This record gives sequence, C-alpha cells and structure tokens, in this order.
Amino acid sequence: MKLRLTFICVFTAFQAYADWPQWRGPDRNGVSSDTTPLVSTLPPEGFKKVWESGAIPSDHYGGHSSPVAQGESVFMAVVWHERVPSETREIDTETMQKFNHRGLPEDLANRLEKAREELSPRLRGEKLDAWIEEWNKANLTPEQMIALGSWTASRFKAGKTAIPLKWLNKIASREGKPFENAEALRVWLTTEGFPEDLKQKVIDTVPNTVMRANDVVLCLDSNTGKERWRWSEPGIPSGRRSSSTPAVVDGKVYAMLSNHVVCVNQADGKLVWKSPIGTKGPGSSPLVIEGKVICNAGTTTAFDAKDGKQLWSQKDAKESTTSPTWWTPSTGKPTIVVQTNNKLLGLSPADGSVQWTAEGGGQSTPVASGDWLVIYSGTKDVGLRAYKADAEGKPKAAWSHYWLTRRYSGTPIIHDGLVFHMCGEKHLCVDLESGKVRWEDKINSTISSPLLADGKIIVQENNGTHIRLIKADPTSYQLLGRAKADAMGCASPIVSNGRMFIRQKDKLVCFDLRPNP
Repeated sequence: MKLRLTFICVFTAFQAYADWPQWRGPDRNGVSSDTTPLVSTLPPEGFKKVWESGAIPSDHYGGHSSPVAQGESVFMAVVWHERVPSETREIDTETMQKFNHRGLPEDLANRLEKAREELSPRLRGEKLDAWIEEWNKANLTPEQMIALGSWTASRFKAGKTAIPLKWLNKIASREGKPFENAEALRVWLTTEGFPEDLKQKVIDTVPNTVMRANDVVLCLDSNTGKERWRWSEPGIPSGRRSSSTPAVVDGKVYAMLSNHVVCVNQADGKLVWKSPIGTKGPGSSPLVIEGKVICNAGTTTAFDAKDGKQLWSQKDAKESTTSPTWWTPSTGKPTIVVQTNNKLLGLSPADGSVQWTAEGGGQSTPVASGDWLVIYSGTKDVGLRAYKADAEGKPKAAWSHYWLTRRYSGTPIIHDGLVFHMCGEKHLCVDLESGKVRWEDKINSTISSPLLADGKIIVQENNGTHIRLIKADPTSYQLLGRAKADAMGCASPIVSNGRMFIRQKDKLVCFDLRPNP
C-alpha cells in the first residue's frame, strides 16, 4: 500500500483509479488501477466492439503512439501527414522502404554482392535454401543473422534481378535532400551513371508529391468514439518516428509532436504553451512530475509544466525513443531514470545532474517498484535485468536474463513480487527477489508493451494481429484466450473502465472486456 500512496502523491493529476493517463499507465508500470472485472476467457467469436473512431493515420503518415484515457475521454498525439502535389521530387523514408534498402559494412556488402552475382541460376528450391543457410552462417554474426538473414535470402533468391547495393546506397545518399523538379532528379541519375532500366524505376518510384504534416492532439468521447475537440498546428514531416504518447495531468494534456512539446487544456484543447525540442519526431513519451515535463528529445530536457520554460537539459542523456521514468527507493533521493542507447542514467529532478550510471541501453522504458528497478536491454549480458537500490539509493545489479533476439523494446511489468516480460519473442515470469524463472514460453511478441488488469495480462502478438489474455499467476503459463485485434504492432493497448482501446492502422477501436457490460 505504501507504494500506491507514494505514486498517488507524485502523480497528482489522476482523477480516477480507472484512468490510464500516460504512457505505461497511472504509475508508469503497466499495471492498471481499474477494479472493473474483466472476462475470464476471450470468446472464440472475438472481441465485443463498442466503437471505432474516424480516420487516424499511422506509420509513415501518423507514427505509432498509443492512446491514453482520463475520465470519459481518450486522447492521442499524432503528427498527421498527407501527401500534396509538388514539382519537388524527394527520396524519403517511405521511398527507401519500397527499395528495401539496408546499410551494411563495406566488407560484408562486397561479399554479399560477389556471391549473389556468381550464384548459378540453376540452384533452386531446397538446394538454394540450404546454400543460403550455409552462406549466412559463414558470413553473418549471430546478431546479423537475426537482423539481416531473411533480407540476404531475398537478395539471393532475386539473383541478378536484385538492384545492386552500390545503386541502392547511392539512392539512400539522397534521402531527405529534395530535387527541385523531375528534370533535376533525371539529371542526377544520368550524371551518377544509373543504368537506364534502374533510372526509370527510380523515377517511377519517387512520388510526384511531398509530405506535409500537422501536429495534432485529439480528444475523443470514450463512450462513443466521437471527436470532442482537436488542436492542430502546422508541424514538420517526421514520418513513423513520431510515436510519442501524451500525458494528461491536472487538467492539461502534454504532448511531444514533430518538433515541439505542447500543453493544451484537457477541457477544450486550447493551447496553453509550446516549446521547441531538440530533435525531430521523437518516439519517447513525456513524464510529468513535480511540476516539470521531462522529455527525452535528443537530450533529456525538463520544462516548467506551467509555462513551458526550459529548466534544464542533460547532454549526457541522449535518447529519443525510450521514455523516462520515476524511481523513489527507500534509500537515496527520488530519481529520473533514463535508458539511453548504451547505458542507464539516474538524473536529479531538480537540475538534471547525473546521480549514477549503470549498465543498460535500448528502447525499453525502465520500470520501478520500491527499491527495485527493472530494465530490458539489448546490451550483451544485460537483457532483462533487475537492479536493487543500495544504501545510497544507487542501483546494484541483482540478476539478469539475456538472450539474442531482433527487438529489445517492450517494457516489463512488476507486480506482487514478480516480473512479467512479454517481448523479444518470449513470455517470461521471473521472481523479483531471486531472479528465478517461474515460467517461460516462446511467443511472437516483439515491440509493443503489455499491461496488467484484474489479475490478467493483455499483450499483442504476431505484430498486433492478435491479443493474448494470460493469467498473472506464478505457478504456470495460463493462456485464457487469444482473439483477432488487427492492432498496430508498435502501439500498445490500454484498459480503462473495463474497456480496451487499441490503435489500428487507420483508426482507434474500443472493445468491451467486461463479462457483463
């Protein structure tokens, strides 16, 4: 109970226990305070849909941010892109995705291209698959095997029809550097010596439109999905990187958008303030604490929650994907915890000074409970790691479980002395104190983060196609059902008042999880 009181004191804005007002929920730990009973099993016919919203773009056109819920409203922050006709021709991230480009070390690229060009066209079927497997084993590290294995296979199977890497690299070198018009693009392709057939392919692939973007904060009625209000101002195109989830605190909505953090009124969406941030299109989500808005936006920066004035910035905390969290161990001082791309930092909330540094690094948000701090990291031998506060309130490594996988992004849950982890293609339950694995199953959950409500874990699988309901029980892995959801694989579901809100490709959807609505 002490932990609950501590967080309610810190996060003063949360009006009702059923709310989900920020990234990772009311206590920023993935655990819902909603006491509404949920279904004990998912029905085979699927979820009971309550409503679906109007069009809300995602991915290259709207990012991957998750919704939040407060009272009878649901809020979203979206950098809303659209294509408009233009004389300008631009090679952007969407164009490069169509070309299926990967950046490789030069020596690996040379070996790959030599092998592809010399590959006999008579090598087909199972024999070709076996040859590719052997080549990958001989030329790729275990990490590269996971990240590039299927891509190298696709190039070998395409054989001489694959676009040579030297031309793909040349195209990539012009990403984000617009040409004045179609003729300027054609001249560049000719000057660089592109073959005629590839030149035409590039001309046909680069669109005759350019991206425009508006920074948007949406408020929807949580009962009907109807739009209550919309705040919108011109932003800058930032593509799928803009994936920040807003925070609703003390009657205000705080959102990180294309190149600003904004504060708008919760009631009517009127702008209170906006301040520039140090990067374009952050994926991290703001933490509102002690009158400050903490943003991982290039560097970790604190803004005054009242007027948006920058209070401090910590240049050693460079991150734009993972979100900051709050740790209040019984020893030491309250700390803002930031996982950068290569380490874990504890910052003073007063001035942003570095209080301690620990092993870590990655895209997952740290989670805290009392004297414990749990992270998920791709750093070798770190992986899923628990730290416990020492006598000075600094983290001391207690245990780790490391495995090699494609993604290290989902955030763990701490609940009743257990750690539940649902990412990296594994579902794990680990004893918090000892690090002993209680149960483990291999499931294709990769990017989004799970939540826990009514003693049950809700998690996406197969890049969001389905939702799993799992009993939060340490004795065994108990699947209570799975149902089709068609969710965005990078966004995370939330629960409020017994209803689940899921972001799909082009809209937000509300499902009823109560057994007796």
